[in-house]
Amino acid sequence: MSEKLTKDAIDLSTLSIPRLFGRYFLPTLLGMLSISAMTAIDGIFVGHAVGADGIAAINICVPIFMVVTGLGLMMGAGCSVVASIHMSQLKIKAARINVTQAWIFATMVIIAMIIPVMLFPSAIGRMLGSSDALLPLVREYMFGFMPGELFGVWEALLLFVIRLDGSPRLAMWCNVVSAIANIFLDWYMIVFKFRK
Repeated sequence: MSEKLTKDAIDLSTLSIPRLFGRYFLPTLLGMLSISAMTAIDGIFVGHAVGADGIAAINICVPIFMVVTGLGLMMGAGCSVVASIHMSQLKIKAARINVTQAWIFATMVIIAMIIPVMLFPSAIGRMLGSSDALLPLVREYMFGFMPGELFGVWEALLLFVIRLDGSPRLAMWCNVVSAIANIFLDWYMIVFKFRK
């Protein structure tokens, strides 16, 4: 770890529990609020630019998104708990191994989910309840968001690790910056490109 990161990290061994809670609570809350705002803003852009059919197509794909997000959060929470136990026992190598194992496992599982969705989008769309009228939009949405879900799993998992490393503000800024970038990208990819 670099000297700057070490200097800015929270020392988990010396701060009292109420102070640790305060140091972690606000950055984690703001980070989660920015992710929630990002989802709402996506819906606003799609609703205005594409209409009700666009919102319906997205909602058909939501189960995939929820499973992927749940996988990332589950792996992140689990590996950060196990890694923190190892770190408290000064077993840094074991903590790193646990994080690496969680990252590799989550990557393999998400790739195993991405491949069938990309190969059989119509079948997956129908399985999720798409009508024939919505199927073209569902397929287009799946092709657009599924490759990025690999990075979504990594983000969910690694933000736990960043917080574990004593840097909740860095984790918060990762969420906030991605939410701000999402606003511009929503405008560019949905409004600007879709209306052409």
